[in-house]
Amino acid sequence: MAVIAAMTTMSGITQLNLGPSLGVLVPRAGERGRLVVLQVYGVVTVYAVIALVVFFAFLLPHFDQLHVVLGSAPRMWAFALAVLAFNIFALQDAALVSLRRAMVIPVENLAFGVAKLVLLLALVERLPTFGIFTSWLLPILVIVPVISGLIFLRRTKPEASTLPELSARGSLPKLALDYAGYLFQVCSTFFLPVVALELLDPIAASVFAVAWLTSSTMDLLATNIGTALIVETSYGMDPAQLRQTVFRRVMPVVAGVTVLGMAATPVVLRLYGTEYVADGIPTLLLLLLASVPRSLVTIAIAESRAHRNIGIIVWLRAQNAALVLGLSYVLAPSLGVEGIALSWLVAQLAGAITALRTVFRRKVGSLQGET
Repeated sequence: MAVIAAMTTMSGITQLNLGPSLGVLVPRAGERGRLVVLQVYGVVTVYAVIALVVFFAFLLPHFDQLHVVLGSAPRMWAFALAVLAFNIFALQDAALVSLRRAMVIPVENLAFGVAKLVLLLALVERLPTFGIFTSWLLPILVIVPVISGLIFLRRTKPEASTLPELSARGSLPKLALDYAGYLFQVCSTFFLPVVALELLDPIAASVFAVAWLTSSTMDLLATNIGTALIVETSYGMDPAQLRQTVFRRVMPVVAGVTVLGMAATPVVLRLYGTEYVADGIPTLLLLLLASVPRSLVTIAIAESRAHRNIGIIVWLRAQNAALVLGLSYVLAPSLGVEGIALSWLVAQLAGAITALRTVFRRKVGSLQGET
């Protein structure tokens, strides 16, 4: 799990946060939308190669547990390939939504999930330290070419936005600022299982990794809705109406799924083994409780990006990183795995308060403008 966390962290850093930005750039590019996607793929791949060289040469030797697993050349090559492929895999979803072909995404993710489970059963005993990671890598290597064919080979004319196209020169400063904020998010989300491995013993860290992987799936709904909010705003739809629809339809669903997840917590953790139940239940419950406030933060960030209010995004993400990492460092020694989960919950509640103030103030402003 720590290897997967390291891979997704490196991928998050090297994607340059261009996935969410595709939701703004592609609709406004009109017929050049697919070219914008291809350019983003190229930039991200070049940057990832440079970052991987730096990681292997200067950073990996300082992570003792991670270095044990990735110390051989074949595993380093596999890790590098996984980062490059996962970058495209993650960007493809944003590209599909931006091109208004989001109906493909559930099929793609279902195929990925089923393939991971099948390969996990086949590989976990044959490759005890690398089987879980391999079960992620192999499906990605198959899915990426298939979805790329759907994006680039089908020559349907993209829909045109009613908003003007953004120039590269004018967009770069905002993209750079947005990326700076995204680095805070990477450190406090993707990298959190690795932080747990450094602050806790390996068994406690494994309990947190399982709980984190389970609870983080709750974020996918709000993340995908946020991407759709960015895209539809960029195509020229009424932002106030979109916001109202999101809060009326999405938040009750998130709350309902969270309640169901909390009720199913003991059953879910028993799938991993009885050793995970004792410490894992309170940890997973704390992480699930954070799903609703986390959704508010995610939607606020999506709306801020659609309106190019990047400063709000940076503030929300910096606040989250400071609280999660700072409180984890303070609470983990005394509370163990539950201390990191509690740190996450407190950070999301604080972020939700900031997000509500931002969204409410903007909502009042839009209503006054209509009046």
